[in-house]
Amino acid sequence: MGFTGRQFSRPSGAAGRLVGGLMARGNRAFNIEVADRLGALHGGARRIAEVGCGPGVGLAALLRRFPEAEVLGIDLSPEMLAQSRSRNAAAVRSGRLALRRGGVEQLDTPVDLIVAVHVLYFWHQPVEVLSWLRRAVTEDGLVGLGYRCRQDMPPPARRGFPKEGHLLYEVDSQVRGLFAAAGFQTARSVRIDATRMHLGWLTVARP
Repeated sequence: MGFTGRQFSRPSGAAGRLVGGLMARGNRAFNIEVADRLGALHGGARRIAEVGCGPGVGLAALLRRFPEAEVLGIDLSPEMLAQSRSRNAAAVRSGRLALRRGGVEQLDTPVDLIVAVHVLYFWHQPVEVLSWLRRAVTEDGLVGLGYRCRQDMPPPARRGFPKEGHLLYEVDSQVRGLFAAAGFQTARSVRIDATRMHLGWLTVARP
């Protein structure tokens, strides 16, 4: 696996610390928008998990948007968990935020809301992963995926990710199709834009 795929799927070492910083700056606006829109859709969620929480900017947004919720952050990378812990130290100390190393198998008790932002590309068996998430979310819960389609990805990712076995999607309807294949109710997608900038897509579905 090349540098781009390795470091963005599981950041490590000095390069991983740099990648975490790039993620935190580059993805902050999108993470905030995702948290706000999920709050509007399922503001009563009290147990939330972010799969692939990265450097913790998404966790911070979820903690702010859902002030009564307990939040779980999951990531494969010890470096990303360390950055998440540092960025959200008060929530960790208070017990509102727990962090676990691993993948979706860490979702061992039902949660009301599952979020994964810029993680879909690294699921090489996405229907299998979504099927796991469907079992892990409560009956009236919600699963939300934040992502970019191929044409909106940075050039190094467009070039490198497919060579390294990662998956890019041409249109949001492909992602809705993954939810359908995993047995979810009808998925919905919304395009998220900032001023003169496209940030990404959010696709959500109920189990």
